[in-house]
Amino acid sequence: MEEKVIAEKITFAQAAPYLSKSVGDDGVALKKQCDSGIAQCWRLQKGQAYMLTRAENKELVVCCFEGENLGEIITGVIQAVKNSGFSSIRFHTKRPAILKLIRQDFEFVESIFRRTL
Repeated sequence: MEEKVIAEKITFAQAAPYLSKSVGDDGVALKKQCDSGIAQCWRLQKGQAYMLTRAENKELVVCCFEGENLGEIITGVIQAVKNSGFSSIRFHTKRPAILKLIRQDFEFVESIFRRTL
């Protein structure tokens, strides 16, 4: 039986120290999204993991996700998201190895290329 995920909504300031790898250079923009209510930060399983999310229609976008036991925690998160009426979950990452950590089937959608001028 899968464990129910314990999620506590927290501020960006509370979550940021635990999301530093995934926030990267996007801290100002993500803080602004959280401050305006577009995005939300979560403490999961009493601090085992932290997540920053936003909703886009019926899709939950996971902007940042870090911590311990990510594979076990994401299973409960997926079920909670499904129970909340979302039809899909999307995440962007600069660390593709996260798929090995979470051990979940996600469909590859796109590659993004950038050239700094």
